Order: sequence, then C-alpha cells, then structure tokens
Amino acid sequence: LVGQFLIDREGIVRWTFTEVLESGLQTFKAPNPEELMSAVSQVAH
Repeated sequence: LVGQFLIDREGIVRWTFTEVLESGLQTFKAPNPEELMSAVSQVAH
C-alpha cells in the first residue's frame, strides 16, 4: 500500500492518494506537479 496525503492547518486530511501494488508490478505513479498543486490550491482556499 502506498499513500500520500495533505493535512490543513487544523489537522484535517483534505486530499489523499493511495494505491495498492500488485506483486511483481510497479504500478505506483506519484501525482505530477500540476495534480499536486491543484490539490494544494483547493486546500488553501
């Protein structure tokens, strides 16, 4: 299991990304910078 998350100043999780890796497959792909900045801008407002 792979996961990433953003937490706001109050400690509330506002965005998550999780993926389960199947054995033998490297399927995890981190969000690209545009996807991450989009999530951050939504949390900031």
